[in-house]
Amino acid sequence: MESDVGFADERLIAERALALADLDDGGEPVFPPVARRFLEARESLGITQGEVAAQWGEQPSMYWDLELHDSEAFNVISVQDLVTLGAILRVSVMHLLFGQEPPPELAATTYSEVARRLRAQMNDRAMSVDQMSDLVGWKLEEYLDHPDKLAELPIFGLRWVCKTVEVDWATTLANPTARLTTG
Repeated sequence: MESDVGFADERLIAERALALADLDDGGEPVFPPVARRFLEARESLGITQGEVAAQWGEQPSMYWDLELHDSEAFNVISVQDLVTLGAILRVSVMHLLFGQEPPPELAATTYSEVARRLRAQMNDRAMSVDQMSDLVGWKLEEYLDHPDKLAELPIFGLRWVCKTVEVDWATTLANPTARLTTG
């Protein structure tokens, strides 16, 4: 059962939590109730945590943490893993993170566009890849060469990259496709 908190409110909760985590001052960020959403989605399908983990191709303990800690979806697993888990649980990443789908005005941004903007900013500022990496706080070379690899970052890292080029990280969440383990 979802509360009356809407997409925009949940986004704000997530942004505040991520900003507090950026400060790294020991404060405990409060994220949207993502762990509960993982649990409810799994239970609605009548499958076990082990079954989800097996389809995901990870150890059960990786999945357990997602049902225990709201921050795990933002700070630990990759965006690609979120998409894969959403496919397994038959819910969207947006639903898992924010409780509902975004408004239509939340346009999609491709990873190629993020890489293009990084390159443009490096060019405009006469910065090397290493200098831009230092500014962003994340090694960027592989993402510039292969933008789809941005899906391998957790939201925490993707947010830093996107923030540097003034892209809303949530607009990039539609990019990756699910990788399901068959078996």
